[in-house]
Amino acid sequence: MKKFLFALLLALPFAFGAQAQQKIGVVNTNAIMEELSDVKAATTKVQELAKQYDGEIKRMQDELKAKLEAYQKEEATMTDVIKKRRQQELQEMEARTQNSYQMMQEEIQKEQEKHMAPIRTKVINAINKVCEAQGCAYIFEAGALLAMGSSALDLTQAVKDELGIKAGAAKPAATTPARSGARK
Repeated sequence: MKKFLFALLLALPFAFGAQAQQKIGVVNTNAIMEELSDVKAATTKVQELAKQYDGEIKRMQDELKAKLEAYQKEEATMTDVIKKRRQQELQEMEARTQNSYQMMQEEIQKEQEKHMAPIRTKVINAINKVCEAQGCAYIFEAGALLAMGSSALDLTQAVKDELGIKAGAAKPAATTPARSGARK
C-alpha cells in the first residue's frame, strides 16, 4: 500500500502537467477531528462503555482467580473425579471470560463506529463543499503526502469554518502547517 501511494505521489506532477490550471487542495482531517466537539462526545461515550466492560471483565477474572486459588488449596485432598470436574469448571470459566472479553471488544468497536460514521460523513460533506467553493479539482489528506507543492491549497481552516469549529479552539501551528502564499 505504501509503495502504491509513493508511486501515485511520484506520478501526480506528470498527470497534472497538462492540466496546470486545476487546483489541488490539502486537508488535515486529523486536526479537524481533534477539534470537533462531536468527536469528543463520541469518545467519551465509548470510553464509558469500555470502562463498564472493563469492570465486568475484572469481576469475572477475580472470580476465576478466587476459584483457582480455592482449587489449589484443596487439590491435595480431592479425589481424581472431583479434581477433573473442578479443572473442567475452571477451564470453562476461563473460556467464558475470554469469550466475554472478545465480545465486549467487538461491542466497543461497533459502538465507536456507530458514533464516528456520521461524524466522518459530516466532515467529508464539509470537505466537498469547501472543495467546490474553492474550485479544487482534487483534495488530498495532508498526513498521507510526502511532499506538497506551494500551489496546493491548505483547506483545513476553511473546512473547520464550514463545520463551525471556532478559531480560538485551534491547535498549535505544528498541527496544521501554514502555507504562505498558497492561496491565489
